[in-house]
Amino acid sequence: MTSAEEGACTDDKCALFSDDARPFQNDAAWRYTEGSLHEKDEGNENKHKLSESDIENNSEDRKTVGFNKNYVQDQETSEITEDNVWDSLSNSPPVDTNLNAHKTVGGDAHIAKKVADGYEFPPLTRIDPGTVGQSVNVELEDGRFYTRITRAVRPPIFEIPNFLSDEECDQIIESAKNNGLNVSNLFGAEIQDELNSDIPLSEVTRVSEQTWLQRSHFGEEFWNRLLNRLARLTEFDIEVINRSEYVQVVSYAPGGHYHAHLDSTDRYDLPCCFQERCDGKTLTPQWADCCRICRYITVLYYLNNAEEGGETAFPLTDASDSTLVEKTVDLEKQDWHNLSYYCYNSSLVVKPVRGTAIMWYNHFIDEQTGYLGKADQRSQHGGCDLLKGRKWIANNWISSPSYEDRFKPSLY
Repeated sequence: MTSAEEGACTDDKCALFSDDARPFQNDAAWRYTEGSLHEKDEGNENKHKLSESDIENNSEDRKTVGFNKNYVQDQETSEITEDNVWDSLSNSPPVDTNLNAHKTVGGDAHIAKKVADGYEFPPLTRIDPGTVGQSVNVELEDGRFYTRITRAVRPPIFEIPNFLSDEECDQIIESAKNNGLNVSNLFGAEIQDELNSDIPLSEVTRVSEQTWLQRSHFGEEFWNRLLNRLARLTEFDIEVINRSEYVQVVSYAPGGHYHAHLDSTDRYDLPCCFQERCDGKTLTPQWADCCRICRYITVLYYLNNAEEGGETAFPLTDASDSTLVEKTVDLEKQDWHNLSYYCYNSSLVVKPVRGTAIMWYNHFIDEQTGYLGKADQRSQHGGCDLLKGRKWIANNWISSPSYEDRFKPSLY
């Protein structure tokens, strides 16, 4: 990315990837974000606050309203069917002769670009999780060791307490406030339609605010320290970390949540978004027709202690193959995605603790190439309803291309 392009992304309108932001456009959005950081008009504060009756109605909604079946169909990154779950039991993408022929040509072109880019994305690796509950001391900074605790095996999910200091958490939150937060959206879809509707809060797919932060927001010292710590945590080349997405910061007010979803996409006919410019399709519903999300690893940071609620839930982690398929049969009749009701039915529930990092893998490794394989449906996760206070998190996504695109430059 050129310096001019990087500068163009410093404001809150440059949202590049799946959880991208939109400005508040109506009172429907405001009523879901009590205590929003946005400045309110004098004399009109009440119209932006969640009334006591709204809170009571929301509480009642959680008891009576069922799963919004359309959200899985509308959200590309969360779509699961019985067929592709069986496919996901294999690590490698499906074989398509025509697609592979196209990729061979593309691969030759990328090789020609290698000299210009000067970088080849390396094959992927994965940390052996051992057994659930296992603790390992890892040196993430010279002379400083951190505890890495295995919370699940399929996919490997790790908890790293005190990954960020109190000062670092505060710096990220303040940087986000200074940059400005907007209503969170979905990849290739409009969340605004749900916010404008009269459906209960529990049926809205995602209720939160967010912004994107990069090197210029943090400063060189903070940014380099974070990236080096990430490289040691993931055991990845620092250049892979540096070529991944910017940091996404998300804030939840009471009633905020994000129903179970995948952080990446399970399709193979499009280039990775972190390597592809989509012209005018970015931020439109056609965006998902241009590129696919290629997030191999998610590292989530808890920036504060949520007063009540706001856990991160993994409904399918460590599920057996038969259970995984069972959860997808007659999907319209199932509602395990809805974490407003089924948060605590999940296989793993992690409470937000300030400074803690949670790391997991969103994809398998392709057995044939050693590069990005199929998305792991067991990595479905989401944010449970925040019941009290304010919740702050940040996401670092480690991106990786397919084998054919290993020489293609990152937009970052």
